[in-house]
Amino acid sequence: MPERDTETIRKIREFQEHTRECAVQMIDNALYIQKELPNVVMSDELRQRTVGLCSTLIGTKHDLITEIFELDERMQSGASNAEVLRRIDRMVTWAGEDALKMHEVVMELGAASEKDVMKVGAYLLVSESAVNILKPLNQMRQLAAQLQTALNEVSQPV
Repeated sequence: MPERDTETIRKIREFQEHTRECAVQMIDNALYIQKELPNVVMSDELRQRTVGLCSTLIGTKHDLITEIFELDERMQSGASNAEVLRRIDRMVTWAGEDALKMHEVVMELGAASEKDVMKVGAYLLVSESAVNILKPLNQMRQLAAQLQTALNEVSQPV
């Protein structure tokens, strides 16, 4: 079982908390967008992409929560630092991929709103939700970088 110092364990737990918050923001904002979607003006193509994005966010939320629990279980049973880092990287990658998809939809909604003021509501709906997700995702990324350094140092023979 690898030895991890208290600070590294604290950072792993903090990473898990930010990941949990990111997952909560994903589902909360996806459900909010779905609820408000009938009230905003947008093209059918962008509406379909937004609906698909919401489904993706909800799916990723489930994946993140499952991975958090699996990381806990594996750490308790002696997971190597390499495995911990793989799992952390996987969570950051999943959330980051969804953020990129969301960014693409936001950019297209922004372009549409510049051509038609009636479409501003759709842009605001999705872009504000994106910000809510990006805050914990950025914290995840920062902690993942710190853990990359910390866990690789511990893995190196002295």
